[in-house]
Amino acid sequence: MAINGNGFFQLQSASGIVYSRDGSFHLDNGGHLVNAAGDEVMGYAPAASGAAGNSTGSLQPIQINQANIAPAATSTLTLGVNLPASDGPINTNTTPFSISNPKSYNESTTTTVYDSLGTSRSLTTFFTQVSGSGSPDQWQTHWELTDPSGGFVSSGAGPALTFDSNGQLKSGSGTISVNSLPNGAAPLSITENFTGSSLSGLPFGVNSMTANGSGGGELTGTQIAANGVVSGQYSNGGTTIFGTIALANFTNPQGLVPMSGNVWAASTASGMAATGAPGTAALGQLEAGALEGSNVDLSTQLVNLIVAQQAYQANVQSINIEQQNFQRLLTIQ
Repeated sequence: MAINGNGFFQLQSASGIVYSRDGSFHLDNGGHLVNAAGDEVMGYAPAASGAAGNSTGSLQPIQINQANIAPAATSTLTLGVNLPASDGPINTNTTPFSISNPKSYNESTTTTVYDSLGTSRSLTTFFTQVSGSGSPDQWQTHWELTDPSGGFVSSGAGPALTFDSNGQLKSGSGTISVNSLPNGAAPLSITENFTGSSLSGLPFGVNSMTANGSGGGELTGTQIAANGVVSGQYSNGGTTIFGTIALANFTNPQGLVPMSGNVWAASTASGMAATGAPGTAALGQLEAGALEGSNVDLSTQLVNLIVAQQAYQANVQSINIEQQNFQRLLTIQ
């Protein structure tokens, strides 16, 4: 990576903190971001909340944790739907709800949920406009859980949804409980609510659907943003923040002491390092996938090389002539 602007990478070497503009880094066998000499790139730890962009606290080596993300069971589900007032109520006494009978419900929608082992399952919610249940009519919900192959796992009744005369949801939340899963996963308990749902003359539609939980994920790649945030992408679509690369600047960068390996050390002449995240306090931003180019004017240097070569050839020719003259003098004697 390259720094577009002011600043130096901070590296932890065997002799202490050193500084460099050379961003040719790689991962060592411990997952640390290092340079060719094995010096570790320093940065800030992720925020406790997991949010990106933390630039406080003490510096520590940037480390990419290459372990898989553990699966997490779904525990909350929020569905925001619009139910059509014109669907037509169903007499649930003469036509009781049955998954196999499409005439026993008006609408349905399906979402994906996960168990504690990370297995994805399909959760279908059915909506039935119950005849004579109020004004407006209540909508009874039911659910069915199926496995990835479509096989039945469990089903049950959900909450009844009630609306006011303006079509705004008044009540409707419940818990989906599945005590036994065929793969031996822990019992599933999902709090389901319908916040944001409405009743209107519009067609049925799902306005919002949010659920937690995920399957396990493998690290598929890493990304370094312009603000220095180092994140990992996983096969399940998840992301993890590993930290923020820190940059340092000096009052007098020309006072840095050059060391081997394309790094510098701070000195009294350079002043103390002012540390911060890329893009803050006059520090440059990072460019991933790039390396800083030389600031040498190649055309000028090539011309200088040609001039030097010509001068060298002229000097060699002078020496050759002088040697020849010396040989003639020896011959005369």
